[in-house]
Amino acid sequence: MLLKNKILLFIFVLLVSIASALTWNGFNEFSQINKDLITKSTEDRSKLISVSLGEKLDGYFSSLRTFSISYHTDGRLDEATTTKDLRKLAENNDTNSAFIAFESGLTFENGQFIPNFNAKEVKREWFVRGFAGEKEIITDVYQNTDGVNVFAFAVPILSDGKVVAVVAIGIEQNVLNAFIGTLTERGQIFTYNNLGYIIAAKNPDDVSKNIKNVEPELVDFDSGNTRFYDIDHDDYVLASADNLSRYDWTVVMYEYEDDVYAPSMVMLKNSIIIFFSLLIISLAIVYYGVIYLIYKPIGGEPENISEILSNISEGDLSQQLVASDNDTGIYRSVVTLSSKLSEIVTSSHSISNSVSAASEELAVVMSDTAKNSQHELAQVEEISTAISELSSTSKEVTTNAAQAEEEAQKAITNVSNGHNTLDNSIALTVDINESVQQTAEMISVLRDDAINIGEVTDVISSISEQTNLLALNAAIEAARAGEAGRGFAVVADEVRNLAAKTKESTSNIQEIISKLQAQSENANKNMMENVTSIQESVHLIESVKTSFNDIVSSVQSISDINTLVATASQEQFSVTEDIAKNTTRTFDLVTQNVSAINQTQQAADELSKLAVAQKTELDFFKMN
Repeated sequence: MLLKNKILLFIFVLLVSIASALTWNGFNEFSQINKDLITKSTEDRSKLISVSLGEKLDGYFSSLRTFSISYHTDGRLDEATTTKDLRKLAENNDTNSAFIAFESGLTFENGQFIPNFNAKEVKREWFVRGFAGEKEIITDVYQNTDGVNVFAFAVPILSDGKVVAVVAIGIEQNVLNAFIGTLTERGQIFTYNNLGYIIAAKNPDDVSKNIKNVEPELVDFDSGNTRFYDIDHDDYVLASADNLSRYDWTVVMYEYEDDVYAPSMVMLKNSIIIFFSLLIISLAIVYYGVIYLIYKPIGGEPENISEILSNISEGDLSQQLVASDNDTGIYRSVVTLSSKLSEIVTSSHSISNSVSAASEELAVVMSDTAKNSQHELAQVEEISTAISELSSTSKEVTTNAAQAEEEAQKAITNVSNGHNTLDNSIALTVDINESVQQTAEMISVLRDDAINIGEVTDVISSISEQTNLLALNAAIEAARAGEAGRGFAVVADEVRNLAAKTKESTSNIQEIISKLQAQSENANKNMMENVTSIQESVHLIESVKTSFNDIVSSVQSISDINTLVATASQEQFSVTEDIAKNTTRTFDLVTQNVSAINQTQQAADELSKLAVAQKTELDFFKMN
């Protein structure tokens, strides 16, 4: 089979597969969406119909609750008014039957009590349930006098909280069925009570039957959605129910799945028609595309091109291919490739031989270069070691100079502290000199005062002697006076004794003052000597201060010299450090060069091996 036919077949199968997958996927998605929409629509419609039906039933009971019984003043039933009200009640609810039953069972309808009928005796459902107290009553279906199925809607009438009557209306079943039918277009609905009695259905034959006999799957189904198989229609049914819990009625909307999927089947048929139309057009376009976009660029059958390339892959370049002017595309390029490749292989053989010889010479040269680099590396390493030692020595000199500078600064600090101490000592000595001089002056004054006290004691001693003489004279005179001068004689004795004691005390004071004068004289002399010694000490401290100033100057000079030495040593260390770093970098570079040379030598060896290997590989091609 030709390539173009293979391409057309492949594209046909590919398009059919893709289109089938897309169509089927679209069909399924559309079917599911349509099913969901219809299910939701069915559910909404069942709820809407349930609400509408509930409102309809609520309307019946609202009308019934508005009814009231009219009585005459004497307590009799106002039949005319009651008849009018019952007719109005019937008209409002679209029925011909509206009646009222009293506790006795009598039933009033159409302007009269119904003859031969008692609701209590026949136990009508609406009557019994009404008087039992139920507020809203919907009876089971029953046939009226015309044989029509009727539902009775009834409510009790209360008086003082007691049921006195029951008012009711009869709604024909076909009226409810017709009303429910107006709520849905296709009428696919079931409405049944809690007993399963079908009130309304699409099929009139199903009305009045029990739901379990018509659709057993709907038994006990009063809300939500369900799906079941309908044997009569041979189809699945989608149903949605809503319950009128207030009245125990259930509304069920349903749809057959054939109807649900009908739009999807139409879409599927249209998609298939469109697909095959597009497929025919696509195949025509692909055919011309293959001819003009593939065959012409290829220039020939792929089998021929494959054969040429297979020979080239096996190393056979001996085939003689000459491109003609009619050859185009890939075929012409392959022919040209074969010719050029033959020329390249021939040239590569020659180049490979030259590369092999040159790589061997390069390996010898690189070996000599590697040896020289090793010698150079050893010399650079020795230089690096010497510079490192010089750098260490410079660093030690810098450290020692810095330490000497620190010690000199400490000496300057200590001398400065000594200088300050001398200043304090001089100030203290001056203060002591002044204090000693003041003390000497005070001792001199004390000596003068002691001399003055001595003079005072002399005067006291003289007075004491004179007092003693006076006392003696007084005693003599008292003796002369005899008895009259006895008292005066006693006084004179006491005065004389006192004068004697005073003289004795004055003598003791004189001795103490003499000693005090002698001690004051010695103290004054010692103080004068201390003043002289302190003055000499001040002069000596001044000399020491001068010496300390000289020491400070000398130590400062040493500190300046140490600073210069430290700075010079630091500069020398920095320069040496830079030289050491440069030498280290040089050593690293030389090491890298040695490594590079070794790698180059290895590369040269590898190049030689590759040249040999290349020659071996080129021998794969067979040349003419």
